[in-house]
Amino acid sequence: MAAFAVYLYSLLSALVFVQGLYGLHTENVRIVRWYTIYFWIDCLVCLGTTVWFAVKWFMFTDHSLPELADDILKQQEHDEMFRMESIVSITLLAVLRLIHIYFAVVVTTYYKSLNTVQYAKLNADPEMVQANFDARIHQKREALD
Repeated sequence: MAAFAVYLYSLLSALVFVQGLYGLHTENVRIVRWYTIYFWIDCLVCLGTTVWFAVKWFMFTDHSLPELADDILKQQEHDEMFRMESIVSITLLAVLRLIHIYFAVVVTTYYKSLNTVQYAKLNADPEMVQANFDARIHQKREALD
C-alpha cells in the first residue's frame, strides 16, 4: 500500500513539475511561487521517505541467504559484501538528497530574483511613470499657486 501511495505521489509530482517548468519558462511569478513551495515540500517528503525506506531496508530486512547458513566463511563474505554495498547505497542516497536540496535553493533564489524583477518592472512601467510625473507637476503647480 505504501508503494502505491508513493507511486501516486510521483505522478502528482510529475504533473506539478511540468506546470512549474511552464511557469519558469513564461516567468509567471505566481506559478513559480507555488512551484517553489511545492519543490520544498517535495524535498522534505523525499527526504522522509528515503530515510524511512533506507532504515526499513538496511536495519529491519533480513538479508541472509539460507544456502549460506552451513558455510560460515561464505556467510561472512556475504555480510562484508552487503556492508560495502550498503555504504555505497547510503552515500548515493545522501548525495541525491543533497542535490535535491541544492536545486530547491536554486529555485528559491530564482523565484526571489524574478519577484524583484517583477516589482522593478512595475516601477518602470511607462504609464505609471507618466502618471507619477503628471501628479508631481500638478502638485508643484498647486504649491506655486
